[in-house]
Amino acid sequence: MPQIPYLPILLSMFTGACLAAPATPSVPRAFQGEWNMRAADCGTSLNDSVLRLRAHHVNYFESAGPVRAAVARGRELALIAELSGEGETRLHVAQFRLSRDGRTLTDVGSTPPLLRYRCPARRR
Repeated sequence: MPQIPYLPILLSMFTGACLAAPATPSVPRAFQGEWNMRAADCGTSLNDSVLRLRAHHVNYFESAGPVRAAVARGRELALIAELSGEGETRLHVAQFRLSRDGRTLTDVGSTPPLLRYRCPARRR
């Protein structure tokens, strides 16, 4: 298993049973896609709440970068990404909770928690 230097930080976000969860630099498929606070803004840059999660990459409104570590436990996901934007590169730690039906994603690390809706998949 590859060495993941950020693993202790990531695991400290969870308690107990999650310590046994494997950490990989990949976002599980259930969490992947475009998410937005307003479904009407999906596929646009009209809302700064846009979040795009891919297997190995995350995009926020004005920053993006590779996923360095991810830990999933059921409907919870914690990740560390190396984001670049506005002339800076930084480590970003995030924790998300997926709804039972998979239609909403709550950023539980935000204050207050930020609820986003799953955007329809883009047609190519």
